[in-house]
Amino acid sequence: MKNILFCLSIFTFVNGYSQSLPINFEGDITTEDFVDFDGGTAAVTANPLEAGINTSSTVGSITRNGEAVYAGSKIILSDNLDFSVITRITMKVYTSAPIGTVVKFKLEGAGAPSELDAFTTVSNEWETLEWIFLDTPENLNEIVFMFDFGNIGDGSANSTFYFDDVEQVEGPAPPEPTTLPIDFETGLENTDILSFSGAGAIIIPNPQSNGINTSNTVCQVIRDGGQFWAGSYMSLVESLDLSTNWVISMKVYTTAPVGTTIKLELQGPDAAYATDYLTTTSSEWETISWNFDGQVADFDRLVFMFDFGNVGDGSANSTFLFDDVQQIEGPAIPDPVPTALPVDFEESVVSTDFENVFGAITTVIPNPQVDATNPSATVGQFVRSGGQAWAQSKLVLTEFMDYSTLSNITMKIFTDAPVGTVLKLKVESTESGAANELDVTTTVSGAWETYSWDFAGDPPVYNVLTFMFGYGTVNNASPEATFLFDDIQQTDGTVSTNDLVSELTGVTAYPNPAKNQLTISSNGNVIQALTLIDLLGNEVTVLYPNDRRVNLNVTDLASGIYIARISTITGTGSIRVVIE
Repeated sequence: MKNILFCLSIFTFVNGYSQSLPINFEGDITTEDFVDFDGGTAAVTANPLEAGINTSSTVGSITRNGEAVYAGSKIILSDNLDFSVITRITMKVYTSAPIGTVVKFKLEGAGAPSELDAFTTVSNEWETLEWIFLDTPENLNEIVFMFDFGNIGDGSANSTFYFDDVEQVEGPAPPEPTTLPIDFETGLENTDILSFSGAGAIIIPNPQSNGINTSNTVCQVIRDGGQFWAGSYMSLVESLDLSTNWVISMKVYTTAPVGTTIKLELQGPDAAYATDYLTTTSSEWETISWNFDGQVADFDRLVFMFDFGNVGDGSANSTFLFDDVQQIEGPAIPDPVPTALPVDFEESVVSTDFENVFGAITTVIPNPQVDATNPSATVGQFVRSGGQAWAQSKLVLTEFMDYSTLSNITMKIFTDAPVGTVLKLKVESTESGAANELDVTTTVSGAWETYSWDFAGDPPVYNVLTFMFGYGTVNNASPEATFLFDDIQQTDGTVSTNDLVSELTGVTAYPNPAKNQLTISSNGNVIQALTLIDLLGNEVTVLYPNDRRVNLNVTDLASGIYIARISTITGTGSIRVVIE
């Protein structure tokens, strides 16, 4: 399954000799034939357990230690792999890592890469894992091993994996491609619908023949374990023509809660594009649609990811029926319109003004977190929903930003992501291609906070704001991958007291400005925690005084403006302090 959402481009120098399958490490492969990358170290070594299904003397091994979650190694084959008849790759694996560890097997080469996951079912004994590469192009000749994908290795026994007898064997027949519309009444067999990472799809008699769908047969997808991106896909005889009918619709039934994400991804030999739909009903059929206006790549595969962002449990809420997949007419998506700072999302900016790339989805929505800090009616919402670690949304401005007097970009942000999550803001130019990016880290979770990025000294050449909130974190559309933002403006580096409305009363800071000592006092509740934060979001002091008065020695702090975030039993609030 070519899962472009989560494919990683691995750039390495090829220094090994070309090989062919099968590989048994008895003289056909040496340590020098491996190409290691990003924290993986491969070797040909002695079999750690000559027993069970593997009594051979030598095997391959990969130890993962630090660097990237996709650390591993690869071997270059002398010829491209052909899956037109023999569709399965098997490999024996031994590890002390826990049962359920992901073993990703990836194919690379001249074409788009293809990857599949298997999961260990035993620990401290050999087992045979398999990957079925149906519907895979015949221009791939590199096999990539990524054990414990998604975690960073620590060099221990649980980060060490032994493998042997890598071979291509008989598997299921390749699927037959189909054409739209798809109604599951004739022409499609279960073998034509392929699933990956914990999803299973079959064609069944319609168990919910009512409402808007009384057809005889439908497709059922059950998600049970695996990954949060589990799904199913079908290949098409010809690439989609989206020049006139760019909307794809289908009927869906599920008992999952209203608001469940259904992601549809279009894939082709060289591109992929995905968008989300959130269900509006439960326990009845509804017609849902995705608008692909403006997409011109050759797409010949439909990928359905129901309840994207969650791992299925095989229950009714992880079961989805769908039917009548077709192309229909729909509205054109308006071109983005440049805007001017400040941006408060009340009138001037709409969802279509954002360009979303690499898995980010930004929309303008009613403010779901209205409070004293941000009582505005509408806000921007940035969701990391699949794609890359650098998922981003761009907003073009009508004028170039001049940082000579207003050096900072500030905005309010709300997220449930953990404290310390990276908020990356990049400024770019539509004319020169110049760019600069800065990071701040979140200082609160589950509350609005004002953050500031200091571009002092940058030239006035940037007219694009690129938002990469949660940079490098999970892309599962969960609350921790969702960021609300508002009131984007240029400032002189100060944060208005109005932006820091405290939920607390009776808390004061003096002297303010302070030179040597700063006292923060409460005439009510005990101060449980106090964090002093600079305007780049760095925590410079963290205290847990459990007292009504806190004395801070600020002699060694740089002059400037700081935010004191104070927690008591009645809530959390912020006040601004100045260090001279």
